[in-house]
Amino acid sequence: MRKLFIHHPIFRLLSPIFSGVLVYLLLLLINNNIDQLQGAFLSEELYVCIVLAYLIQESSRFSLLFFDRRQRPKSFLVKLTLQIAISVAITLLLVTLFMYLYFKYVLFYTPNMRELSIFNVIFGFIAIIYITLYLSHHFLYKINTERITTELEAKHSIEEDFIQFKKGINPQLLYESLEAMLVLMKRDTEAAEQLADHFATVYRYILAKNKRELVPIEEELMVLHELIKLFNHLPYRHIELISDIKGNQWTVTTSLLLLVESIIRTTIASKDEKLTVHLQEHQNWFQLSYAPQDKLAIALDETTIKTVCNSYSFYALEKVQLFKKDGLRVIQLPKLNYDEHSNY
Repeated sequence: MRKLFIHHPIFRLLSPIFSGVLVYLLLLLINNNIDQLQGAFLSEELYVCIVLAYLIQESSRFSLLFFDRRQRPKSFLVKLTLQIAISVAITLLLVTLFMYLYFKYVLFYTPNMRELSIFNVIFGFIAIIYITLYLSHHFLYKINTERITTELEAKHSIEEDFIQFKKGINPQLLYESLEAMLVLMKRDTEAAEQLADHFATVYRYILAKNKRELVPIEEELMVLHELIKLFNHLPYRHIELISDIKGNQWTVTTSLLLLVESIIRTTIASKDEKLTVHLQEHQNWFQLSYAPQDKLAIALDETTIKTVCNSYSFYALEKVQLFKKDGLRVIQLPKLNYDEHSNY
């Protein structure tokens, strides 16, 4: 709430001046002393009104801050009523005390009830107007904040949809596969047909992923082997997957494909060295591990596998882990407890 303009130092400094001048003019009109404007506008009473306006606005501001920081009462209407009542009560107390001291020790006489009532009514309205100004700006700030938050969420949703669409199309793999297919068609049509089969299997699975959020890991592994065969047709690729997964487990659709592809994309391609990826099953984890040989421009990190981490956050309490151990880079995926016959 400190972003509201009533907390700005310039507003706090200038506002009491205008309020004090306004109160002074009203007092002159009420007491039929408007002729004093021509002779002594900058009189002592004007400065008294300005100082008193400053005290009233600062006291109202501190009362608003006090209630803003308190959790109770939870009812907005009750809190608003208390804010107005306490601010007006403090205003009346300050005005009565200040004016009584001013009249007694500066003007050397005791003010009557009419004079005190006029000051209390005017400055009481000043306090109410100040609170109204605060509330109006508070609601405007709240509405604008909600609208901005909604727009940011919509923007984030569109960006996520675009990222998912881009991941589904995977233009880099698409063009690489088609280029390799064009080259193979000229010298080995049978190898080109095999490449086309691998390509079709992978893309059919990727494009159909929206129909199912979770799949048996055996199905994911079958497509993963096809993806590795597809990459092995590309230049300078020699990739091997060693898996010991035997249990009937579930995984997020395309998660293993995205992780293995990220490993391949961030590892230096070489026709002489083989990239071996191990997939192991532990009690609570599936573990991918490999010997890293990162490219100079990009390396595998949390940002690279952010899509998989976000996907798993919806289905598991544990997070996807990425770390190095014994010279290997390790990715741990939490096992998912899923019953395909359950309604939950």
